[in-house]
Amino acid sequence: MEDRKVIFLVLITGLAAGVIGSFYIHLMHFVQHLVYAYSTADGLDFGQAVARVSPEHRLAALFGCGLVVGIGWVLIHRYGSPLVDIKTAIQDEKKTMPLVTTLVHATLQIITVGAGSPLGREVAPREASACIMSALVKHNNLTRDNRALIIACAAGAGLAAVYNAPLSAAVFILETLVMTCNVKAVGTALLSCGLAAGIVRFVVGDAVQYALPMPDVTGSYQTFAVILGIFTAVTVRLFNQTVTALPKFDRKSPKMIVIAVGAFVFIGLMAVYFPEILGNGKAGNELTFTDAIDWKYAAGLFLTKWLAVLAALAAGAYGGRITPSMMLGSTSALVLAALWGVCISPVSLSFAAFVGAVVFLGLAQKMPLTACVFMLEISRFSTELFYPMALAMGTALITQRFLQRKY
Repeated sequence: MEDRKVIFLVLITGLAAGVIGSFYIHLMHFVQHLVYAYSTADGLDFGQAVARVSPEHRLAALFGCGLVVGIGWVLIHRYGSPLVDIKTAIQDEKKTMPLVTTLVHATLQIITVGAGSPLGREVAPREASACIMSALVKHNNLTRDNRALIIACAAGAGLAAVYNAPLSAAVFILETLVMTCNVKAVGTALLSCGLAAGIVRFVVGDAVQYALPMPDVTGSYQTFAVILGIFTAVTVRLFNQTVTALPKFDRKSPKMIVIAVGAFVFIGLMAVYFPEILGNGKAGNELTFTDAIDWKYAAGLFLTKWLAVLAALAAGAYGGRITPSMMLGSTSALVLAALWGVCISPVSLSFAAFVGAVVFLGLAQKMPLTACVFMLEISRFSTELFYPMALAMGTALITQRFLQRKY
């Protein structure tokens, strides 16, 4: 009897995540068009629209974004129910994600990312989907394992919806949320994520996140992939240390409004010279994946995106880190590849950027298998890239393990 109930709830999970993902995609595009004064008819993507407006426009947009961040999250923390993250809701059956507060919190993430926050958009649909299913399973007398599985599927289906990536979202559920691989877990993960992606494809369309030519896999790429893995592991460790070292402010204090405005004005000033740091990072990845910038500009993007993410987090903003991690990985790898080409032998910069994005994402978000599948699924590049990705990711994981034990 309970298995039938689980199947029914999985169907509801996929449908709910698909609807939520579709709504958030439209909402984000609406905010982007409103803030940066463009429309679908202009034929521009977000990165091009941001680059087209004046530096003063970008600065004003980030000032407004800082106000929304400061006021919005101060009100949520002061007057909303305490937020419960997805992993806590999965692991502790006594913890339920507060419905209204979580939905407002998730929607605010989408609005701020659309306005230029340097964080990602994927946490919002995951949290919204998970909180709805958390409320539903509370009244269905499920076993602890089934309850956790449904909430995990909801979170993964939200990821599938917003990125049109059902397979990698299912791997994400198994690798990071339920951390098991039995028939029930695999079946429910695939079904919920497939349904969510199907709804989005019907409502929004079968969008490819990176509809770009595949990088050229030539030169001494095998050796380079190994070196890239070591380099990225060290870079991720340094990035995580800077995030951990951020000052902890009282999120309920009205002083957070001033801090948020100051932090986002700082981001806006950097965006005067590097507009691609605004938004989740897709604009920067499109440049590096197509070898459209030199190593100097890539280095500038890497540094400013790093600082922008830190500033946004310190200001109390929330959001995902999937695409920001990809951009940090792609820009740093492009710089390394340029130096490698001068000192050792030529290697495709676009190839290096893509593999660097995979490895940084896998390590920073603790999802190495998901990252490999995810990057090919959202770009639809050839599986030929699995070979160098495996070399780089394997080396990176070993290096990361060594660094954790030694330091």
